Amino acid sequence: MGAVSVERLLIEAADHYNAGRAGPARVLCGDILDAAPAHLPALHLSAILAFADGRMADGAELLARVFARDPNHAPAYVTLGDALAVKGEREGAADGFARAAALRPHDAAVHSKLGSALLELARFTEAEAAYRHALALDPALLRTRWNLALALNRQGRPAEAEAAYRELLARDPSYAGAWRALAHVLADQARYDEAVPAYLHALAAQPADAGLHLALGDVLYKQRAYADAAIHYRRAGELTPGDANAARLLGHALHEAGRPAEAVEAYRRAAMLAPTDVVVLSNLAACLCGTGHLDAAIAACEHALALQPDHAPAHTNLGIIHEMRGEIDEAVAAHRRAIAADPVYAKGHANLAVALRNAGDIDAALAASHTAVALAPDNALARYNHSHFLLMCGDLVNGFAEHRWGRDCPDLSAGMPRFDMPEWQGEPLGGRTLLLFAEYGIGDALQFVRYVDRVKTMGGNIVLQVQPAIAPLLRSLAGVRVVARGEPLPPFDLQLPLMDLPRIFGTTLETIPADVPYLAADPIKVAAWRNVLGHAPQLKVGMVWAGNPRHKGDRQRSLAARDVLPRLVTPGVQLYSLQKEPRPDDAPALADLGSDVVDLAPLLGDFAETAAAVAALDLVISVDTSVAHLAGALAKPVWVLLPYALDWRWLRDRADTPWYPTMRLFRQERPMAWDSVLARTAADLARVVAGERELLLPVAMDAC
Repeated sequence: MGAVSVERLLIEAADHYNAGRAGPARVLCGDILDAAPAHLPALHLSAILAFADGRMADGAELLARVFARDPNHAPAYVTLGDALAVKGEREGAADGFARAAALRPHDAAVHSKLGSALLELARFTEAEAAYRHALALDPALLRTRWNLALALNRQGRPAEAEAAYRELLARDPSYAGAWRALAHVLADQARYDEAVPAYLHALAAQPADAGLHLALGDVLYKQRAYADAAIHYRRAGELTPGDANAARLLGHALHEAGRPAEAVEAYRRAAMLAPTDVVVLSNLAACLCGTGHLDAAIAACEHALALQPDHAPAHTNLGIIHEMRGEIDEAVAAHRRAIAADPVYAKGHANLAVALRNAGDIDAALAASHTAVALAPDNALARYNHSHFLLMCGDLVNGFAEHRWGRDCPDLSAGMPRFDMPEWQGEPLGGRTLLLFAEYGIGDALQFVRYVDRVKTMGGNIVLQVQPAIAPLLRSLAGVRVVARGEPLPPFDLQLPLMDLPRIFGTTLETIPADVPYLAADPIKVAAWRNVLGHAPQLKVGMVWAGNPRHKGDRQRSLAARDVLPRLVTPGVQLYSLQKEPRPDDAPALADLGSDVVDLAPLLGDFAETAAAVAALDLVISVDTSVAHLAGALAKPVWVLLPYALDWRWLRDRADTPWYPTMRLFRQERPMAWDSVLARTAADLARVVAGERELLLPVAMDAC
């Protein structure tokens, strides 16, 4: 066979191979080698065909014949590397590609293969060098750029991996998997705002990829975009109905989004798919608790604890459920079991502190709270709750410093105003405008607006943003522009929440600004109310027996009209209801009392009107609500009926308060024990009518 015929047959064999016709190619190579046993190209192609057919020994024998005739046959080393890589002999494959690369330093494809072999061996630095060499030779190798990004990421160099992915996408925006990989790199760097659009790009190409929906859900969850996270977790669950993790994550997101009823359904599905998952059962209990199904919640906790008796979160959730049922001792015991099961479980210590506070053991509560903060110093809710214990014990300086953590608690800060201007740090204002704004409730705003006079001495202009209900009342403050929340704000230079003013001024128990009144009712309205109330000799007493039912401590602080009003009907006393939103069960009690209680609520349009009515009364008796703060700010005698241990501002074991000199405190002697409080209140009311008018005001300001 002549040389021309051999070359023609080789070309035909190669064409057959490239067209996927291995059989004809093999026959032609055999014909060539029969005529020319040392023909290197035919030997090499025969080796490739052998390896492709899985005849590894034949392929190796053929390559050996190639190397025997040409030890520097670069294509054969590439074939050897490919064959060894298929067999899983990674070191040998890398060696083969390295020898080929040394022989062909300008062959980009060979260097790329070397990089991939080194990547398989976790020799990432060498792999990176090989890939960079390949790309320097041929920048259009997109797969090589992908692998370079992978090598960089595995070296812990995410910024460079990101750059490689971005370069790849700049060359081919539709490159499969690149958007996903870029999104993962961004998410790993906690650059969630950038990761979200990258995941959305990936999902546009692969909308039915459950893994992408889960990954995007995770990023949205970390951004606290819980409702959006739930959408993607739900879609992942629809795509993979048997995935308990998707159902579990959906439950987490719905729970955080404040949709406990939907979370219950998600957790129930997760529990069906993973019946021994104690985390799911414990979280199911928490959501059932949130929907008011306390018996079912306890059953879910007990199921979790039957599976894993030392699962601390289930003990904690059980404690919270007992608290909601008013079972204080049982709650404390459950929380103690939680920290016994896991002594470094910060949430367990934090919840034990709350339960101990409700039980009235403030010293133990403070100790548990200190432990919680030490274990989880970045836990905003633990720090915020800790501030309450410090303030309750009279440590106002540290307490108000800790109180700022409330802004980082999602449940607390959801409706809180936010401003971009710098926070005021207490320096002279020098003519600048300071925005002070109410961040929490109306009672808090009424309590801390007392600091406005002190701020005015700092030489600036003050804008005060408050809730619409109290804006008309506070417009009586001199030298202050009052804006109701929701109205346009004027320009300002600095901003600060009202409740940060005690921190700014370094307030202690001894330096509380307690000059009252610091609010004033409209004198014309007061005169009108005095005419309405008449000039009868009875002691005129305003009554508030319940607060906002949405307040988390309302069960402890509020009373029913039937439980309090009949106890305080006293000869020589006319009771007036200041209760703005009486509850449905209150109506029969008010009807039964007839003229003993006059309902003023329909006439109280806003707090300016309520202030005028209060100013026309002799005494206000109230549970812990905003009206109590209003009366104290007006310097009106006010008696506050308090739970055993709840709100920090009333300190400990005192019958008076340094915040309001005209206020008396009537405290429970044990949790939920209102009888003695009402008995003492009724007795003192009778004594006042009998002439002991000094009892309207506190006797003295005792030390905390």
